Amino acid sequence: MKHLSILLLSIFLLQSCIQDDIIDDRVDASFSITNPISEITLSDTFQLTTKYTDNVGKTVTTNITWSSSNEMIATVSNSGLVTAVAQGQTTIMASIVSEEGETITDEIVVTVTMDQVDNNTTQEKTGTIRTTSSYVLEGTFTLREIPNTNNLELVINDNYRASSSLPGLYIYLTNNPNTVNNAKEIQAVRVFNGAHTYIIEDTGINDFSHILYWCKPFSVKVGEAEIQ
Repeated sequence: MKHLSILLLSIFLLQSCIQDDIIDDRVDASFSITNPISEITLSDTFQLTTKYTDNVGKTVTTNITWSSSNEMIATVSNSGLVTAVAQGQTTIMASIVSEEGETITDEIVVTVTMDQVDNNTTQEKTGTIRTTSSYVLEGTFTLREIPNTNNLELVINDNYRASSSLPGLYIYLTNNPNTVNNAKEIQAVRVFNGAHTYIIEDTGINDFSHILYWCKPFSVKVGEAEIQ
């Protein structure tokens, strides 16, 4: 009888945990310039970087084609190094061919100016946490770079609430909010109400696109948030 009760409880928790959970692990392939700029000082250079994730959210290294719509204003090298040549405006474009043979592009409009421009400021992003299950999970957050490190600070705000009755809840960074495959585990969730902070080591602010809350015992998603 005891074993039957445990089994029924496990089934109940699993059903509650799943609810609207997404079963399909595929996502759209994504390619973007991860450190876009809008201005650059005449004669300065700036190194652009990119990120390509495939249809399961895995970061993939691939060949990138760079171009400038007006090389009289600014040039861009094969490695993405922008050089400001003259005052004016140009479009810098990066493109790849995905594993499925699709060409994916991203572009930025850059103005070359005589003014001094600082493009090395720290970045921060925000987002809203939402539940994908029957459990309470909500709130907002800020993800910011920690100066002079390769670490991030994830600040969960005061409006955060989560159900404490869910066993084995973990938080991840991921490019595919449907699975923990290729995700970076942050830690087990120990705070279920109010503001708290996570320090994430050896991670860039553009490395991942989503926060994922995952129920480890039943291997299902509980909630997610897009990093914007």
